[in-house]
Amino acid sequence: MDLKQIVKKNKKKIVDQWFKATIETYPANTAKILGKDSNKFDNPVGSTTRETIEDVVDLLCREFTAESLETTIDPIVRIRAVQAFTAAEAVSFVFALKRIGEELFDADRIREFDRLVDSIALAAFNRYSKCKEEIYLLKATESKRRIHRAFERAGLVAELNEEDLLGSKKS
Repeated sequence: MDLKQIVKKNKKKIVDQWFKATIETYPANTAKILGKDSNKFDNPVGSTTRETIEDVVDLLCREFTAESLETTIDPIVRIRAVQAFTAAEAVSFVFALKRIGEELFDADRIREFDRLVDSIALAAFNRYSKCKEEIYLLKATESKRRIHRAFERAGLVAELNEEDLLGSKKS
């Protein structure tokens, strides 16, 4: 049986254990809440986390690219990028898969599985970096808007109308 078949055969176990390991990266009270209900409206973070983990495990059962892996893992990484995690903490949940793999695979397959986990971790880190870039860009843009509005209120910035623009071209 090849790696993909073993993953597919053990999908539920992998998803359940990986989800549990992922929510355990949160403080105890938060983990309790995240693990309770998978309803999208009552527990959107827990629900998205479980769905993303299921999607990643499904992806491991077929051929995939680095881009498709990065896109698939995006929802959970996006959530963790806005939370109070360091970069290492945000992607650390991926490495819980290595412990899960040790229970499922023999010595020949464990190396292959570990390389797969490393690919997932790299995709998660790439996505985390992109999310942080977006966050910083949004913060910078909002700061610029706030400063511009403050200058407008203080009368230090004047909007130019079409006549002003045309008049300055004639001079």
